[in-house]
Amino acid sequence: MTDTAAPWYKSWFNSPWYTKLYQHRTEQEAFESVQLVRDVAGLPQGARVLDLCCGYGRHANALAEHGYSVVGLDASEHLIALANDRYPHDKVEYVIGDMRGPYPGGPFDAVVNFFTSFGYFDTHEENVHVLQTIAQSLTSGGILVFDFLNASFVRRTLNPESMSMVGETMIIQERWIDEPYVKKRITVNVPCSSEHVFSEQVRLYSAHELCDMVTQAGLCVRSTHGSYTGALFDEAVSERCIIIAEKK
Repeated sequence: MTDTAAPWYKSWFNSPWYTKLYQHRTEQEAFESVQLVRDVAGLPQGARVLDLCCGYGRHANALAEHGYSVVGLDASEHLIALANDRYPHDKVEYVIGDMRGPYPGGPFDAVVNFFTSFGYFDTHEENVHVLQTIAQSLTSGGILVFDFLNASFVRRTLNPESMSMVGETMIIQERWIDEPYVKKRITVNVPCSSEHVFSEQVRLYSAHELCDMVTQAGLCVRSTHGSYTGALFDEAVSERCIIIAEKK
């Protein structure tokens, strides 16, 4: 069955199958992402950080372990409940909220947005509004760490279909480009029980477009990186497009 009433991100991120499909995303990966915040962005310990679209708390927990005071915000009630259960921390507060704002607990010394948690909305204006809200929620000198995909790399390397097993359940992922979006259909076949169909949709912004959007929101782009190691962005080979920007 397919839930067509709610936006795709409401249906998919509130499903238990979301975390089962992405269970290969590890705590180690989260710590590598946060090291970028510390070492490349130069955010000092004790800074107040908003983990925007925090999911079930991997990055928020890693940020807290690095000495930051964290608010983890996500629109999914299911993921926030998981975050409180899996990654409780005395330096983290998890809240349910919309990435378009408002953000409770601000202003922040930094906002981080990891794992392609952007470009979800049907209109460009809504995505622009997210960046404007981020800028308004930062202190003077505050930092944005914005972790997006490299649209050029995705267009060249997209795998149209893959299949994986979670126990006895088969999950089929179909991917295609429908400009300006990359789309995915996720079919979950539970044997002798049911079939569930979910979708994903991300707008394909180039690095140049993203930097322009960040600048127009009122931030100054400091650097653009292609991986969590801090390597500089190269449109030809980088899998990620990680922008570090500052509010002047």
